[in-house]
Amino acid sequence: MMTTTDLIAASTSVLEAGGYRSIREGFPEWNTTSTRLFEDKYNVVGIAVFTTTAELLQSWADLQGALVDVISRHVGQTENKAWDGYLVLLTTAIAPGSDAHIEDIRSDTTRLRKLVATGEELAAPGDVERLLRSLLPLRDPQGAIGQGTALDLLPALLAEQGINEATTKVLVKSFIEQEPLIEALHRTRQAQ
Repeated sequence: MMTTTDLIAASTSVLEAGGYRSIREGFPEWNTTSTRLFEDKYNVVGIAVFTTTAELLQSWADLQGALVDVISRHVGQTENKAWDGYLVLLTTAIAPGSDAHIEDIRSDTTRLRKLVATGEELAAPGDVERLLRSLLPLRDPQGAIGQGTALDLLPALLAEQGINEATTKVLVKSFIEQEPLIEALHRTRQAQ
């Protein structure tokens, strides 16, 4: 089970690795043992960690107001991030199984988008990264594609699903050269 300190540390680590910078000066309400404020070129993110679900439910609306105030006072309306504010609410506590209030917060997109996770969803640091992934830049797990295209990747991807790579390469080549696919398939089958 992660502690509130673990959740703040993991959130900070994930966001900073994703290109966000921590905002500490001038926002004391977002620089406590349980809150942090981050920004990148496109987003403003407020993180708040609670020890109980009741604290989260009691405090989230005030935190939303505080984050909206930060954005409206310090981000110009023409800046991209003026419209992309996120409030991340985390608790180490296990939410009651039928707690509709947590689901209501998750689906509430007024004023800010909210990401909410409770103790059963936050067992390890990787769970924090999974939650925050929608705030991070896209990355290719296999490395940069370079000058290749999606068609260049297709044979290997389909091979992972058990589809013959050689056959896929022939079909891709025929597609690129605008040749009939069925004829290319027949030639390949006859050569085997």
